[in-house]
Amino acid sequence: MTAKRPDGLSPRRGHILRIIVGDYVENAAPVGSEHVARNHSLGVSPATIRNDMAALEEDGYIAQPHTSAGRIPSDKGYRYFVEMLMEQVEFPAEVQKQVRTGLHSEGDLEDWTRVGSAMLAQLTQTMSLITTARAANAKVKHLELVLVQDTVTLMILVLQEGRVRQQLLHLDTTMTQDELSALSRRVSLNAGGMQAPQIQALADGATGVEGQVLRAAAKVMDAEDAPRPDDVHFGGFKSLVQEPEFGSNQRLRTLMEVVDDREFLLGLLGRLSSPTDTKAVIGQENPEESLHDFSIVVASYGKPGELSGTIAVMGPTRMRYGNAFAAVRYVSQSMTELMNQRFG
Repeated sequence: MTAKRPDGLSPRRGHILRIIVGDYVENAAPVGSEHVARNHSLGVSPATIRNDMAALEEDGYIAQPHTSAGRIPSDKGYRYFVEMLMEQVEFPAEVQKQVRTGLHSEGDLEDWTRVGSAMLAQLTQTMSLITTARAANAKVKHLELVLVQDTVTLMILVLQEGRVRQQLLHLDTTMTQDELSALSRRVSLNAGGMQAPQIQALADGATGVEGQVLRAAAKVMDAEDAPRPDDVHFGGFKSLVQEPEFGSNQRLRTLMEVVDDREFLLGLLGRLSSPTDTKAVIGQENPEESLHDFSIVVASYGKPGELSGTIAVMGPTRMRYGNAFAAVRYVSQSMTELMNQRFG
């Protein structure tokens, strides 16, 4: 009898579980003991393999989908695989270069998110989800007022995170461009580095056009702090729905409902992501019952508490977890490095 690990699985049974996970992920077909004995050199008899598989099933690591079929991994089996058996995947240098070149060719946060989601989907051949990086509370870097016509002025608000927001203002009085430029400098000096509540406090103590501009800026900042559905960028949906699991109309319908509800996705990714680690949420570990047939590998990128976003891949529980972890980590690291270079 082989020695058991502290968690209760012997090395041989762990090896058999790895084989079942790997073969099922590749072929989407239940794995039988004869298949394991015939295709993998374990140095033991087919009867021993059958006994080990029976023990794995009894302990909940694998399951038999129907009578006379082979076995498939359970959520518990996938979890054990991810934590104990999964080998680290490293992408070739040319693939890493392709990701970095693609990201560095784009100019702002939204562009990076769009390109990053496409790269991640290509690396994993499943659905990628990346949220545009946002500060916990946006801060003003600079404000500019440009005369449009009579009392109509364009307010250009530059945020420290590199985003630019514009809004037309109908001022209470006519001002020249020189007067607007002087007001712009004064507001930028007083409000630089401030968040929405602080700007609103300035507005409460200001009068005239200056108070009007500060109130408008505070409203723009409030809206900037609120999560927005268009912050979620997708890639790889077509590849995902080609997986055998989505021959089921119910699973396909669930997936389409999830993709269509971006507010739901924003909330879900926010709850699942960790500022310090890449993690997998497998099957019934998902907080939403509708996602119990899915797994999500998720990480954050950027600077936690300052300017950060979430990056993830989602697919059926029959996922190439090693590849998913490697891709999420690499794209996350690349986007974090790019943001550090741009914003310090």
